[in-house]
Amino acid sequence: MKISGAIFDLDGTLIDSMVIWDDIAYNFLVSQGVTPKPDLRERVATMYLNESAKYLVDEYSLDCTPQDFKDYTERIIEDFYVRTVPPKRDAVEFLQKLKDNGVKMCIATATERKLAVPALEHNGMLGFFDAIFSCAEIGLSKQSPEIFDRALEFLGTPKNETFVFEDSYHAVATAAGAGYNVIAISDKSASKDEAEIKKLSVKFIENYAELEELFD
Repeated sequence: MKISGAIFDLDGTLIDSMVIWDDIAYNFLVSQGVTPKPDLRERVATMYLNESAKYLVDEYSLDCTPQDFKDYTERIIEDFYVRTVPPKRDAVEFLQKLKDNGVKMCIATATERKLAVPALEHNGMLGFFDAIFSCAEIGLSKQSPEIFDRALEFLGTPKNETFVFEDSYHAVATAAGAGYNVIAISDKSASKDEAEIKKLSVKFIENYAELEELFD
């Protein structure tokens, strides 16, 4: 495989952060005195923060605003991202190899920039990337390939030599469906979809040390 460009997701792909996201919507509803529906986690899993905030307020007729949920989320996430969140195994070393081989890199994430930047800084990753694209700024979730298309346009690399790195089924499906080569990274949050993710990706890895062939 030849690689000249790389588009990286953040949560669950470069940083081991999905565990803190999994229960945020659930806990917020409980704090509002509301019983979450059984499908809550699946419904919000594909949404970026603005979408999920509006969905919760509308779906559950909450006596608060979407901004209240965003504020709640950011209070919980911010300290974790600034001080605690660890990288995925061998991720930093892999990024260094890409840089050493002249590969252009950017981020395409559902996480807002003001949270993504400190998480990357905390893990010594920020300097590897020339741009960060967020779903919130684009106004579309990863159910649409728009964020990947904008990232590719920015990188200016051939599509067949540009790899998308993702962990979640819906993002892998979107990128693969749009003709991108997808390398899928194992994450506990997506374990139930692992079989389908493997079918859609050109390679499925447990850690980045498995990608030595990119440098052959």
